[in-house]
Amino acid sequence: MKLSGVMKLSGVTKLSGVTKLSGWVVLILAVLVLAVPASAEEDAAKDNGWVNFCLVCNEGMGNKGGNAANTTMMVAMNENTGDIRLMMFTWDTFINYEGYDLPQKLDMAYRNNGPEETMKVFNENFDMDIDLFLSLNYLNLASLIDAYGGVDVEISRAERNALNAMVASKKENIQAMADANLLEQFLVEMLAREYYLEDFGPDTHLNGLQAVGFGWLQYDSVYNCCVREVEVIANLFKSVGVNLSQKVAFYTNTTEKPETGDNRRIINLDELSDGDIDYLLEMISPIFQMSYNNLTQEDITSITLALARISYLASRQGANIFEHVAYEIFPLEARDPYDIVAGAEGHLVDYAENSRKM
Repeated sequence: MKLSGVMKLSGVTKLSGVTKLSGWVVLILAVLVLAVPASAEEDAAKDNGWVNFCLVCNEGMGNKGGNAANTTMMVAMNENTGDIRLMMFTWDTFINYEGYDLPQKLDMAYRNNGPEETMKVFNENFDMDIDLFLSLNYLNLASLIDAYGGVDVEISRAERNALNAMVASKKENIQAMADANLLEQFLVEMLAREYYLEDFGPDTHLNGLQAVGFGWLQYDSVYNCCVREVEVIANLFKSVGVNLSQKVAFYTNTTEKPETGDNRRIINLDELSDGDIDYLLEMISPIFQMSYNNLTQEDITSITLALARISYLASRQGANIFEHVAYEIFPLEARDPYDIVAGAEGHLVDYAENSRKM
């Protein structure tokens, strides 16, 4: 049953503070492309340049389900203005779930039946209409970040130390495997050396596994963890844009054709040839090749061209639009004291108000 207001349950109490989580939590990324319910609204969105999709972050290694979905992030990109909006739902959000007497965490649906179930339950609770998805495990996400040269984030000394402590704990596990003759000793030292971070401050460069680890630091709060994850995803957008601008010189019918000489391919975004589209698809292909998804070729092309146009707008304005990503953490209750449902800590939400805000 869906409640239009705040859920009120007997035996549900508030708990101040945040959950203290320990250990290395692995990451899966699932991307769900948002389909606008009414065709007229869909056409209007396309005319306005918006491409929308949703990212669901999961705890575990499976691409197709069986792991807890920690967060769900809505993304909107406007290829006309270069705007990017991220709306992330924390994994400690309580949702109504058919078949369960009490509210469950948002991550339960993915554990039960993967992204398809996540879409169904999310739609029912927040009056959305999502029907396409793309899902990656944490190693593929790290590889995707590496494919575009890593990310640059602002990291504090405390965050760097927490990240290195995570690396150290992983080294102990890897060392145990080496002692059992499951890994060569040189691999243990190589992994520890490669992923140990010495720098901190603005624009600290992280490779793929470092970025995944940074996005999942939970030593201070779940809310701050989600902020870090948004920063990683936002800067992955930036890295994709930078990669595009380094390999392609874009122009349109109303702008001057750039001169060649730097080995970049020259592409007119208003008169794309089949070869141009194939070239752009190849550049963005790691996003789709590393994933389990049900995207059509039309969906993939639409997302690819939106990223190309946003990259072009960035170069025209002399700044990287990908650095100016606006975000909000959902639910709106995400910074409130925790509620307790049957011993589980999380946030009871006002579905109608969250839907209006989205």
